[in-house]
Amino acid sequence: MKSFDEIREQGFLLFEGIRGSRLHGLDTENSDTDTSGLFCCPESWLFGMRLDYLHTIESERNDDYWDELEKFFTKLSKSNPNTLEVLFIPEELRLYYNPILDPIFNIRESLITKACFPTFAGYAEDQIRKAKGENKAINTKPQDVKERKSPLHFCNVIEGHKSIPLDHWLQENGLKQEHCGLVRLPRGIELYALYYDWQADKDVSYKTWKKFKGSGLSYLSWLFRSTSEMILYRGILDRNNPTTQLRLSSIPEDEDKPLCAFQFNVNAYTDHCQKYKRYWDWVKNRNPERYKLSEEYGFNAKNMCECVRILTMAKEMAEGKGVILNRRGIDRDFLLSIKNHEQTYDEILAYVESIKKDMLDSFSRSTLPEAPDIRELERIMIKIRTDFYDFRKGNINPS
Repeated sequence: MKSFDEIREQGFLLFEGIRGSRLHGLDTENSDTDTSGLFCCPESWLFGMRLDYLHTIESERNDDYWDELEKFFTKLSKSNPNTLEVLFIPEELRLYYNPILDPIFNIRESLITKACFPTFAGYAEDQIRKAKGENKAINTKPQDVKERKSPLHFCNVIEGHKSIPLDHWLQENGLKQEHCGLVRLPRGIELYALYYDWQADKDVSYKTWKKFKGSGLSYLSWLFRSTSEMILYRGILDRNNPTTQLRLSSIPEDEDKPLCAFQFNVNAYTDHCQKYKRYWDWVKNRNPERYKLSEEYGFNAKNMCECVRILTMAKEMAEGKGVILNRRGIDRDFLLSIKNHEQTYDEILAYVESIKKDMLDSFSRSTLPEAPDIRELERIMIKIRTDFYDFRKGNINPS
C-alpha cells in the first residue's frame, strides 16, 4: 500500500484538506488545487521491522502529500508551520475528516506557542533562499546534466602526471568494459586494479596487444586461441542493472599484473545522479510562466510572497489573533502584488526585515506558552491510533 488511492480505498485516510494559495485566498485563475492529509498506517507497518513503513506519501510533483500519524505529531511537536495550518483548515475546505481526530483538533489553540517563532522564522528564511534559487534545479547548468553519466565518467586512471577518465582510457586503448575484471586494492578509498580477458575480446588490435602484452608472435598465437581459454570477467558495469557500485571479479592466481589502477569518485557520481534527477523533474513539472518571470526578475516571487505571509501570520499569532489562514480582507492585495512581481526584491527584503522585527517584539511581549506539551501530544496520538485500530476491528463506534 504505497499510493493515495490504496490508502483511501482501504480506509486508512484520516484527513484531507486544501492547502496552498486556495487556502490562503491568494489563488488566481491559473492556480492549482493542492492538498495535504493525514493517515494511519496498517498495524503491520509498526509491529514488524518497519520495512514497509512510510512517513509520507506524495504525488509525483509533491504538490499533494499525506503524513502518517507519527510524522504528523512529530512535526506538530516542533511547531512546523504547514502542519499547524492543517488543524485550522476551515470545514468548507476539508475534503475528508474522520471524527477520531477530534482530540487533536480540540486542543489546536494550545499548540500556538512561543516555539512557533524559530520555526516560522526559519521557514521564512528558507523561502528567501528558494526565491534566489540557492540549491535549486533552476541554478543547474543544462550542459552539466545533458546526459545521465555512468560511473565510468567518475573513474580516473593516473598515467604519469595526467588523470584520465576511465571511459576515455578504455576507448584510447581499444578495450571494452565488459571484458574487464576488477579487484579492490587495500588501503585505498574506492581504489581498484583492472585486469582484462584477452581471450574473450575478438577485436583486439595489434597495437593494443603490443602495448600491454608484448611480442607479435604471441599476438599470432592469440589469433588462433581457443574459446575455452576465456576467463569471462564480470565487466565494470552491469548494463541491465544500473547502480552506483562497480562489479568485482575473481582473478586467477596466475594472472599477469593489472593493466592499470584507478579510483572511483563515488560521491561525485552520486551528486551527479541527484542533480540530474532534480533538474529534469523540475523541467517536467515547472510552471512555464512562473519560470519565465523568475528568469526575467532574478527571483521567484511566489517564494517571497510565502515568506511575507508566514512572518505576518506569526506576528498575528504572537498578538493573540490566532492562526489566520485566509488573507482576504487583510493583506491579500499586498501579497498578490509581491507574487505578481510588482515589488522589487530589495523592497520585499526590506519589508521582510521590518515584519520580522515586529514579530520578534510581539513574541517577546507575548503571554503564549513556551512550547507544546509533548506528553499531551503523545497521549493524544496513542489514543487516536488505538481507537482507530479498535474501530477497524469493530470494537468501538467511530462517533
